Amino acid sequence: MKRRSLLSSFKYAFNGMSHALKTQRNMKIHFVTAAAVVVVSLLLKLEVDEFLWIFLAITLVIVSETFNSFFEEFLDFVNPQYHETVKHMKDMAAGSVLTASIFAMTVAIIIFGKRFGFDLSVYASLVLFAYLFFVFIISIFIKDGKNKDKNDRPKKF
Repeated sequence: MKRRSLLSSFKYAFNGMSHALKTQRNMKIHFVTAAAVVVVSLLLKLEVDEFLWIFLAITLVIVSETFNSFFEEFLDFVNPQYHETVKHMKDMAAGSVLTASIFAMTVAIIIFGKRFGFDLSVYASLVLFAYLFFVFIISIFIKDGKNKDKNDRPKKF
């Protein structure tokens, strides 16, 4: 295999992100939201540690959405017909984006709330914990009866 130059590696990476941005509606939403948050952060002259939390949250959402988009395209390519297991895989990837987005909203509420004179850290944290608790409860009490064998294990293809 031919060894790529460092410049080529960056080119491929930018091509991948460009493709995701051009083809994925949610990626466009995340980029616009991220840009707005960065502008507000600059206008509010956030401290370095606050910027780091904001950038961590933005990065987590963008990375999660990129992987989600990759998994969706890959699974559609490998298995173009509908399959319940593929649906679950896509749902799990989408769930990671939702979790990252809720984390990002929690970070923004805490940091921007503090800047506007409100200590919303407890309330924002409660939103995150409520979401995680809700997912946990759903996973315990709601069983997906389809696609399970007699021992309640997922069936194989």
